[in-house]
Amino acid sequence: MRTPATPEAVPSLPGQRASSARPPAAAERLRPVHWWHAALVAVPTAALFVLGYRRRWICDDGLIYLRPVRQILAGNGPVFNVGERAESSTGTLWQWLLALATWVTGEDPAFLAVGLGLLLSAAGFGLALYATCRLHRGARLLLPAGVCVLLAVPPFWSYMTSGLESGLGAFWTGLSWWLLTRTRRGQAARPVYTAAFVFGLGPLVRPDLAVVTACFLAAQWWVLRPARRGTAAMLASAGALPLAYEVFRAGYYGILVPLPAIAKEASASDWGRGAGYVQETLGPYWLWPVVPVLGALAVLLVRRTRRERRDRAPGRASLAVLLAPSAAGLLLSGYVIRVGGDYMHARMILPALLLLLLPVLVVPATRFTGVASALLLVWLCAAVSPLRTPFDVRGTPGSFNVRSSDVEALGDHNPVRTATWVANWPALPEGRGMLAEAVRAPGPTLLYFDAGRRLHATPMRPGSRYHVVIVGRHLGVTGAAAPLGAYVNDAWGLASPVGAHLALERWSWPGHEKFLRNHWVFAEWAAQHPPQRDLLRAGASLETVVAARAALGCGELAELRESVRAPLTAERFWRNLTGSYERTQFRFARWPATAESALCD
Repeated sequence: MRTPATPEAVPSLPGQRASSARPPAAAERLRPVHWWHAALVAVPTAALFVLGYRRRWICDDGLIYLRPVRQILAGNGPVFNVGERAESSTGTLWQWLLALATWVTGEDPAFLAVGLGLLLSAAGFGLALYATCRLHRGARLLLPAGVCVLLAVPPFWSYMTSGLESGLGAFWTGLSWWLLTRTRRGQAARPVYTAAFVFGLGPLVRPDLAVVTACFLAAQWWVLRPARRGTAAMLASAGALPLAYEVFRAGYYGILVPLPAIAKEASASDWGRGAGYVQETLGPYWLWPVVPVLGALAVLLVRRTRRERRDRAPGRASLAVLLAPSAAGLLLSGYVIRVGGDYMHARMILPALLLLLLPVLVVPATRFTGVASALLLVWLCAAVSPLRTPFDVRGTPGSFNVRSSDVEALGDHNPVRTATWVANWPALPEGRGMLAEAVRAPGPTLLYFDAGRRLHATPMRPGSRYHVVIVGRHLGVTGAAAPLGAYVNDAWGLASPVGAHLALERWSWPGHEKFLRNHWVFAEWAAQHPPQRDLLRAGASLETVVAARAALGCGELAELRESVRAPLTAERFWRNLTGSYERTQFRFARWPATAESALCD
């Protein structure tokens, strides 16, 4: 009698027992995509692409990415100003992706940021929808549910572009979700490590996405249950690139996080303001009635998955996979509420909202889910109809409708070029002329703002490294207008090592609590004895300037300036690396006399 052939073993993780390959049962195979299921992916993705294209734009914060891109391509390194190592870009991967795209195409990086953001967002939403269809592959018919929220909430469309890292974040989230839904016991090592590597990119997409990385890696581990060697290999795949970049960041920039995280005090707490920020997102778009419906669908899916697990039903989804994005979304939304939200309406809460929607973008058809889907479709029609009054958040205390404001100020419904901003931003006409004069001036010139936000010029000390220093109240457009050799002194600390490390003494406009006053600007850049007229315009006295100048040369503040401006030798890199934690924690008083007393005594 002939002995049946032994099935070939499937390669598995190191330390994990190889599983025998066997032909999957017909019901375990991913069902052929029905035309209806294909439409559930294609139609919303196409609609979101069109909606994002109609609202394409780049904001001032998006322009902040472009000056480091130009500096990289000019050979000056990933810096905002030549000669000062400051990491002004929150999204590390986005900055380098824009630099690569600009180098390859030679196109305006603003235009590329808009186009790449739109394409990546649409691809991310499409991958997310497909992954959720795969998650529920045991169902005969799927119905739309959470995808209605993506189609009804305009901020999702606006931040498909904007020039920020939002598009890359949506793509990474969709790709990670797709990879997670493909995870299964006995999976070959290569796709496991590939998925872990992609999950690990979260902190490089945006630092707060580290919580998503942790949740997805935990779900992957729970499904695979690898031995110690396999676990170590997964963690190495996930952490290799982020850890390598963290070492580079600490040695190059001298701190452990991007500078905006320090300027905005990303570890501080203001729960009340954060709760108001979430309300300003959920309320105007009629999302509160949707929350219980989607919550009920999520509970139903959990119960269904547990029942299938108990009954060993074919095609069942892992409960860990189902719960991972929900856990990540709750943790991320909790973080956003804790830090007090953001000044840009809805922007910070959108990634968490997308994560919460992932398992219920589409749902298996039952009597209950059919009713819920019908209610959501009716809600979608009402939400996008004239019944809902257009919402303008510019009058609320917690956030700002940046897109509406920018479109109105620029007179362009789709500002996608750097030149559009530089030519039309209302705060720049006087500044452009004064900047051009300062560039042609025989001596170094400091351009500063008075209390009425009018720009003035004052001489700088002879021998200054920079011929022009300009204070940037709108950092993105100022950085776009200023030559790469000029120094843009950011008033809000996003690109200023000195301004970012001011102590947070009061809560005000989210992300704009640390305003670098003119006595610090004059102390660092102005002539030894500034004209009295300029001091009066600047709202500073000679005594405060002298005190600020003394504080800048003392103690930890002097070492902070040295860490970013001294030549980057091997010794300097090591000193930056070893002192990065203390430097990240360092803050100094905003009033010069107090700072001088604390630092110089």
